[in-house]
Amino acid sequence: MSESGSFPTVGHIVPDYELLQRIGGGGYGEVWLARSKATGVLRAAKLIWRRKFNDDRPFEREFDGIRRFERISTEHPRLLAIFHVGRNDPEGYFYYVMELADNLGTGTNYKPHTLRADLESGRLPAAAVLQLGLSLVEALGHLHHHGLVHRDIKPSNVIFINGQPKLADIGLVTDASDECSIVGTEGYLSPEGPGTPQADVFALGKALYEASTGMDRREFPKLPKEMRDWPDVRQVFELNEVFLKACAADPRQRYATAETMLAELALLHGGKSLKRKRTRQWCWMLGKRASLGAAVFAALAIAVTILVHGTNRADPYPDGPASTNLVANADCDKGMAIIREDNYGQLAQAYAYFTNAINLDPHFARPYVGLLEMALRDQGTVLMLPTAARTIRQEATGRLKQLAPGLGATFVAQSINSYYNLDFPAAERYALQGIKANPKYELGHTWYGFMLSHWRRPVEARAQLDISTTLAPSKAIVYRCIGHVYFAQRDFTNAIVWYQKAIALDAHHQEDFYWLGRTQRAVGDYDASIETQEKGDLLYATNEAAVKQRYEGLRHAITSGPRGFWEQVRKNSPPNSRDFYPKAVIQIQLGDTNAALKLLGTASASQQDRDNEGGLHNLLFDEYWDSLRDNGRFKALLDKIGYTKVMPARNERP
Repeated sequence: MSESGSFPTVGHIVPDYELLQRIGGGGYGEVWLARSKATGVLRAAKLIWRRKFNDDRPFEREFDGIRRFERISTEHPRLLAIFHVGRNDPEGYFYYVMELADNLGTGTNYKPHTLRADLESGRLPAAAVLQLGLSLVEALGHLHHHGLVHRDIKPSNVIFINGQPKLADIGLVTDASDECSIVGTEGYLSPEGPGTPQADVFALGKALYEASTGMDRREFPKLPKEMRDWPDVRQVFELNEVFLKACAADPRQRYATAETMLAELALLHGGKSLKRKRTRQWCWMLGKRASLGAAVFAALAIAVTILVHGTNRADPYPDGPASTNLVANADCDKGMAIIREDNYGQLAQAYAYFTNAINLDPHFARPYVGLLEMALRDQGTVLMLPTAARTIRQEATGRLKQLAPGLGATFVAQSINSYYNLDFPAAERYALQGIKANPKYELGHTWYGFMLSHWRRPVEARAQLDISTTLAPSKAIVYRCIGHVYFAQRDFTNAIVWYQKAIALDAHHQEDFYWLGRTQRAVGDYDASIETQEKGDLLYATNEAAVKQRYEGLRHAITSGPRGFWEQVRKNSPPNSRDFYPKAVIQIQLGDTNAALKLLGTASASQQDRDNEGGLHNLLFDEYWDSLRDNGRFKALLDKIGYTKVMPARNERP
């Protein structure tokens, strides 16, 4: 087959996919633009040829590496997701199907969006490089944590999907302990060669150096002469401190792990100075080596501390100052640990810790932050007796406004209440104020990302949630919100993946099961949806028999098709319910558009429906209404509720 061929040789196939166009290749294989025969979704398919290897051993090693990578590829948002791996031994190749990079080409000319393509226009702003570094280093750490190394990190292997960077060309991924002959790319290779986590760190440092300075990696560690005229010169100098350590020729002077590199990038992201940190370390070493007297040494340490931090020490808590009552602090810390480590089954205990901290110190703001976060996590109000989540959230907001009006969490609290009061512009304004007040407060980014996804602004939403993953990568609520981004884009396959990840982190949260079931139903898998949502409803059911009976009725109803299912849902609904939104959902599913729109109009005028936090707030987000996007009555309803003040322009919608 020629390099420019548009179709593979007969027999070179990937089951269930149509290979459309060759879009890349390397020493061991080629990449094709592939289209799913079942769904029409475009993917990338890579074929690795046995004939390109000297013997079977390296070929089998590569196959084993890609199989191992497949299992973890969807666990991190900055790793390229692998959907299927297979092989065709008679034809002498194996293949894998993966996410497709954004298209920079026009017409039928596909051109993948890579970091190398971006650098064709010159260097990137320092802030963009910092964000890029945070994302990729964290992904690299995840890869290394599972005993794998990349071996070929470079700008052309950093691709963008939905505008977000990912480590790609994982064809060289292998076991970190494997001694292999395959090498990476000249200029990105560490002096000791590829195949170790530190060698990956070295290569990534070189790629980020190119992005930051616009210079070729072979010129490292030179800096551009014109750099001092750049508006972001200070940030570039700070980033260069990271590159110098990441790309040190001696591995002993390099970052020992990706996590240590991530920690210093996070320091920069938090507005701290690495150059000052290095100066402080140098002064300490100088003091030791010179055998300074204790008084002189202490004076030197104090002077450097003032140089680095100024005279005021930062508060150790990003979500509010500590209490002078040590027991109140301890109780608050215990409560925070429960809610921030995804221990949803212990929320009632967290509530007790926070309320006790407040009793000990009524002017202590942090436990109110804890109550706010707990209320937001427990939307089902099944755990927080004796008070409902909505009441707790509103009371916490009021107290935070009194005790700490400038706190990031206080602005987030006001954003949450404004959102659920359907005042979307105020909700967005407060969210942005909260992020500005405290860029390191995870919930600020997560909450804003949640709202943006529900306003059908998924690219902006994902950007916020990516920041959340760097601040708190183990949060189930973050994973659920990433699932919401994909749901808003109607990419139900990836939405399912992220809802499942949220459940894997903590299987005590009913809402994760609800959304996984919703998404399974959206792709037509009603049986799986029924099973999933039943599991969620049984988590805290006071009458398990009644729950099981209701779902058994749904299982029986679905045997006659989706209409039978929705007829059964209508039958299960309370006859005198004043919640009009769910009634409208049933009508649109049964095909009665007029009745559905009439019920939605009633819901918009009903205070009970406006207070229902899972109803009108999802009007733009729910897939039920996709067929009504151009309906005049529906558009008027969106405008009446306030969506048109925050939703994207028509040409920007997903």
